[in-house]
Amino acid sequence: MARKPEGPEVQAAPGNEPGDLLSALVRPDRMPALRGSEKAFALDQLVSTAARALNLNAGQQLDLSAHVHAREAALNTQLGPGWAAPHATLDMADELVLVIGRSRAGIDWGRAGLAKVHMVFLFISSQRNHDQYLKVLSQLAGAFKDPESVAKLQRAARAESAAKLRRALVENGRPRVVVSRRLPALTRALIRNLLRFADDVDAQPIILFADVFRNPSHLQSFVSDKIVLASRATELPEALVAEARGLVRLARGDFSTESAVQLALLLAGARGLLGGGIRVVAVCGEKGSDNFDTIRIEAPRALMSRVFGKGARESIAPDVFERAVELMVELGEEGREGKPVGAILMLGDEEAVRELSQQLTINPFRGYAEHERNLMDHALEETIKEFARLDGAFVVSARGIILSAGTYLSPPAEVRVDLVSGLGTRHRVAAAMTKATKATALVLSQSSGRVTVFRGGKEVLTVTPSHRRVEATEPRD
Repeated sequence: MARKPEGPEVQAAPGNEPGDLLSALVRPDRMPALRGSEKAFALDQLVSTAARALNLNAGQQLDLSAHVHAREAALNTQLGPGWAAPHATLDMADELVLVIGRSRAGIDWGRAGLAKVHMVFLFISSQRNHDQYLKVLSQLAGAFKDPESVAKLQRAARAESAAKLRRALVENGRPRVVVSRRLPALTRALIRNLLRFADDVDAQPIILFADVFRNPSHLQSFVSDKIVLASRATELPEALVAEARGLVRLARGDFSTESAVQLALLLAGARGLLGGGIRVVAVCGEKGSDNFDTIRIEAPRALMSRVFGKGARESIAPDVFERAVELMVELGEEGREGKPVGAILMLGDEEAVRELSQQLTINPFRGYAEHERNLMDHALEETIKEFARLDGAFVVSARGIILSAGTYLSPPAEVRVDLVSGLGTRHRVAAAMTKATKATALVLSQSSGRVTVFRGGKEVLTVTPSHRRVEATEPRD
């Protein structure tokens, strides 16, 4: 009756577990949001979605619609409070087809004493896959009879993606979280509740600083692809990293906790480890303490757009940005010859920056080959720190090539920036340059050692020094 659908289809073997089969049947092109409150109209919308999935022509779609409505007229398919499962048995495709309609307002399905229907599961099966249909239907019936059925229906009805819908339908209650008893009792309790909390707020993933633990291998029991591991200049066991979604390893070990969290979030996002989730949870603490003391909830899209927003990918590479922050933080911690220094590093959109700047002194990087003045070259580190004592700024290309040092920045006089109280001329000039160009500015405060990142004339990130260098002090230069 129908052509085989184009594109990859899910073929489930008869021996598959019903949960696996149900997960495979949930597809983003087969989960329409139902309009209106009439049952007949809801069925028509579901049939229309099924017809597109099966590449049916107009006549075939009318045939399918007739079968669905006829079966519904003969037998009401509402199987429980809040959900219904209409069905058509037609030899029109090799696969079992499931279309899942969701109605937030609810649809009166005609079953007295039962609540309105918010989830409608339209099955289209043939004689070849009828057994699979019965297995999946049985699992749905079991899922919506458990103590959390109301909450599960609510999660499923508001699911924004196929992945979230799968989790809402397939997970039977909360999975048991196994945490090694070798960890402190307080830490075990926090981890269990953190994982549940992240699930409740649809946070994907969790960024977990494994270097908090003296023996990170104790995390092995619960680390999964929902977790991105992070560490500060600490190697982690390969077996542990293999279980996680990925690893973010900061080059330094003495960032303040808040700065470490911000950098880990930013770098995980730049490396594609945060996915498309609405929220991400990060958890951190002092290295080797075996205890978490910082939990942060962040919207990854907002975080990434602040630093790597519109046009930023062309003006700054994530690895170059990471290296620039590392150098500025080290310079803030160490100073030069025992004295604190301040500095500006303009990163990216170098042509526009150079048009708004001039040399205060002879450019010490002029005439050298590009590979000899690359920010990513660790052999150049001491040279960069030495030239940081010059008045003026470093100008660095998007690829990390140092174009100049001792550069005087001259943003247009009409460019105004609104910064927090306490930030001085160095910060205001750098912020104005980022408003006049697409560059990103990193400013090291001489008085506090704090590194502030500006983009588009606004402060987008602040990296505070370790507590050994300075307590929380507002920069004044």
